[in-house]
Amino acid sequence: MGESYDSRVCSSGRVVVARLKPGSDLYASLQQVVEEKGIKAAVILSGVGLLGEAGIRNCRTLPEEFPITDVNRSYMYFEKPLEIIGLSGNVSVAEGKPLVHVHLTLSYVEDDEIKVIGGHLIEGCTVFGFAEVFLLELQGELVKGFDEETKTLQLFAESAG
Repeated sequence: MGESYDSRVCSSGRVVVARLKPGSDLYASLQQVVEEKGIKAAVILSGVGLLGEAGIRNCRTLPEEFPITDVNRSYMYFEKPLEIIGLSGNVSVAEGKPLVHVHLTLSYVEDDEIKVIGGHLIEGCTVFGFAEVFLLELQGELVKGFDEETKTLQLFAESAG
């Protein structure tokens, strides 16, 4: 049986701190930051802030065979104050361009109770007030390529030597 994983050892580079301004789209702004800073590999260390609206995506059902498509996904949209209590993800290169892949955890108040939701970040998350995001750049490049098994772009973290 072959290995069930790919791995790569990377050295860390600079830390990029971004404060996203009111009215900006969280996903589009993060994508813009990595493109303008020339980041080709990074880990999203943390993120906090407040959104006025948000869109998230989650897997609702598992397909009988790959790929996972929108038939298997659920998209949810919220228009209310949403605290960003966590961001995690990475930056890699897909089809020659930097790509931000982010999951987020949000909280909101409903009937005097705090609710927590989370999922895959999609466009439509509008910053209200501010959002602060810390990215740790990795030296080198992480590449997403077409994976025959999942029929999607996947991270190939092959060792550089």
